[in-house]
Amino acid sequence: MATGRSSFAKRQRDMAKKAKASAKREKKLEKGDDEFGDDADDDAVDTGPVLSNEEIMERVADLHRRYDDGQMDLDTFDEERANLMAQISVD
Repeated sequence: MATGRSSFAKRQRDMAKKAKASAKREKKLEKGDDEFGDDADDDAVDTGPVLSNEEIMERVADLHRRYDDGQMDLDTFDEERANLMAQISVD
């Protein structure tokens, strides 16, 4: 059967995608740390969502439009959507 090779190739592609996503995530984290500089307070407490749920949903809708228009890749879309969805407050 020829399926053994295609499974190996698929696994290799999946591993490469995961490695790329991981590298991208690390780069974003490093960039985020540099924005605050050395004066950043490491013990800062998250004060909760800054945006209202309506504003967050508008941003999610805009995010979907940009993804549908091909302005961003799937990894970026998923990360930004997850960040926005984490900010939604449940009453």
